[in-house]
Amino acid sequence: MKLSEAWRLRILYFLAFCCTASWLPVMADFCKSRGLTGTQTSLILSITPVMMFLVQPLYGSFADKFGFKKCLIFSSFFASISFLGYLHDGGYTWLILVTLFMSLFYNTIQPVLDSLALRLEQSNPKFSYGSLRIAGAAGWSFTGILTGQVIDGININAIFIISSVSMALVFAFTFLLNPDAREKNSSSASVFKNVGTVLKTPSLIFLLVCVFLISAGATTIWNFYSMYMKENGASASLVGYGLSFQGLCELPLFYFSAKIILRLGLKTTLLITVIATVTRLFLYSVIKNPVAAIPVEMLHGFSWSLFWVVCVEYVNKLVDKNWLATGQSLLYAAYFGAGAIAGNYWTGFLYDNKMKLADIFLLNAVILFLVAILILVFLKKDQKELKTA
Repeated sequence: MKLSEAWRLRILYFLAFCCTASWLPVMADFCKSRGLTGTQTSLILSITPVMMFLVQPLYGSFADKFGFKKCLIFSSFFASISFLGYLHDGGYTWLILVTLFMSLFYNTIQPVLDSLALRLEQSNPKFSYGSLRIAGAAGWSFTGILTGQVIDGININAIFIISSVSMALVFAFTFLLNPDAREKNSSSASVFKNVGTVLKTPSLIFLLVCVFLISAGATTIWNFYSMYMKENGASASLVGYGLSFQGLCELPLFYFSAKIILRLGLKTTLLITVIATVTRLFLYSVIKNPVAAIPVEMLHGFSWSLFWVVCVEYVNKLVDKNWLATGQSLLYAAYFGAGAIAGNYWTGFLYDNKMKLADIFLLNAVILFLVAILILVFLKKDQKELKTA
């Protein structure tokens, strides 16, 4: 039976997020195991979002010129090789070099997959972005349990073998994608020129600022969750179960995201997701038993899955149809780039100054609650929002 293009994309999403779930949530733990300080750890964790700034504005022109398929093949191959570099204990400088090389290629994978998913959504209305992206959540859930067991059974270095193998499978399965249709915009100059045009929309600028602040607060969850759990006495296996449960909680929200947005509207849905993040951060701050922290992950589907889909759809509604790729690039730069950088250094600074992660979660909850108020008061419902996703 021949797989449809939608199922090929779902397989690639699954494998790509198997890779991400194997290293990203425990990278801070890995740095700590290598004897790095909080500031040094923050620098390592910030390299990937910094590289997002360099890769994200250019990946579109590269993909337009050579095709999404070739871009994905090239990036996944070198990303797979780069993860093996972490197995060598070459000190702090070596970790910086390996992370730079890895990020250069790894950062391209998700945006290309999202572009392919949005293109399929536009060409075939029966598919929604969430119905394709749900496979990534399944990959995250599957690998979460596996990673915890591997760390307890072998050592933390083994996470990079899982990452490398997962990305190698992305490389292999990419060959099954349909050949690329030639795109029109192939010059990198036009990509940067489009940014100015897109940023003339005040509602979009405000949305991107809010996304930046939300990312800065939520990055403490993404990158320091494992350390928080272990501060409260959790084993690597329990952390793995928590990460896996996060993935499971993503599934229904990705699947029903289009219907939720259609019923509630973009602004109301966005507010719900931010309040879910605030609640999640607050609960982490008061829970001291790591087992009791696991049920908090039920909010992950709202604070991440639904949040990301509504942001993607919001940008699509606020940006002219001729500049959709540029709008999505700015969204990625705000969340995975600037916001993640700020969040890593913010958390690392406070952690180095002897603040416990639980207290950092509480402080971030207060900040994001203020962001929710700003969204409620100042984010306007654009006329385009009335056009359903």
